[in-house]
Amino acid sequence: MAMVMLFLFSLVPAMADGGVIKKTNMTVYFHDYSAGPNATSLPMVGFPGKLWSYTDFGTFVMTDDLVTEGPELTSAVVGRGQGISITAGLDGINAYVSFSLVFTNKAYNGSTLQVQGNGNRFLPVREYSVLSGTGKFRYATGYLTFETLSSDPSTFYTLFRVNVTVRHH
Repeated sequence: MAMVMLFLFSLVPAMADGGVIKKTNMTVYFHDYSAGPNATSLPMVGFPGKLWSYTDFGTFVMTDDLVTEGPELTSAVVGRGQGISITAGLDGINAYVSFSLVFTNKAYNGSTLQVQGNGNRFLPVREYSVLSGTGKFRYATGYLTFETLSSDPSTFYTLFRVNVTVRHH
């Protein structure tokens, strides 16, 4: 009986908002600069005596990318993509990714989505898990896809389209 009551009490907070599960789909754009004076994504740690590159096993990269509504840099700001990636494959292809999509726009200001996964960074489209969220995305689960739209080695600029699908309270 005590176990049943404990279980019932644990359900009450989750259902305080009426138990309504919402689904949100959105497309946003990450603007990434991997070098230069405006770099938003840089290697921070790697193996001693080796050049720290995005394709060297063990290289740890910090990212703080601008996220906008449209692909243009002048498009309305949605927030920032802040986190890490670590080259996880010995062959330099797979990267472990963990980051927060931190919203600063009017619709979701103060909310976040927590993203994690491991995948081939050279595929044109990569999929990662949304593990949780805060604010308007409390209890979020879902996935997102990163699609490389353009990359310019001369300016170190890469544009990603990110399609997000989450369920949340």
